[in-house]
Amino acid sequence: MDEAAEPTRFDILLERSEAFDEAIVTCFPEAGFVLAVSDQKHELVATACTLCIEHARVLRAAFAVAAPNSGAAVLRLQYEALLRAAWLLYSASPTHIDKLAQALNLEAEQATKNLPGYTEMLEAVVKKAPQGLSAPIAEFNQYSRHALNSFVHSGIHPLQRARGGFPLELAATVVRFSNGLMHFAYRMLASLSGSQRRMDRVTHLYKEFTDCLPMAKGPAAQADAAEA
Repeated sequence: MDEAAEPTRFDILLERSEAFDEAIVTCFPEAGFVLAVSDQKHELVATACTLCIEHARVLRAAFAVAAPNSGAAVLRLQYEALLRAAWLLYSASPTHIDKLAQALNLEAEQATKNLPGYTEMLEAVVKKAPQGLSAPIAEFNQYSRHALNSFVHSGIHPLQRARGGFPLELAATVVRFSNGLMHFAYRMLASLSGSQRRMDRVTHLYKEFTDCLPMAKGPAAQADAAEA
């Protein structure tokens, strides 16, 4: 094989990320996600989780076609989907749930305009959600929010990255963070299923894929940094 066609470390990261996603999917029934309690609240939480997972897949696709600035912008959407899911599960009132569960029309859209915004949701999640979920959500916000805002709004970050190139180390970091958010979404879906066995399987799958998650500190992560 031509040496130039050999997969790069970043290509391998994307492949491992896909494998991680596929491995988690096998923990759920082929028919799809199952809810132990099927009401408006839990259905909305599950929907927000599936949005988080959808964004993760789009993010990987963006990096695969050399559109890293778009991929970085999607990371912000993915984070907000997870934040929304956590807020719906642990903090939203019955009135909030009712407003978001309405069929989409102009009246329903107007009714949601006074719902808690980003900061209010984050504060509520930090207060009420388990620390194992709220702490990483808060940490991600602290260190990533402003840069990701810049990518969403075509600020200095994407303008300079588009001109000067997107560092490989940064690209790998974005993909790993996306995988981490995706894992939390799957863990929430597993908990909604009511199956302790499924929850344990989904939770501990990360041990087989630490190379494509934020905690990666091994040779592959160091190599990515060296190539940036």
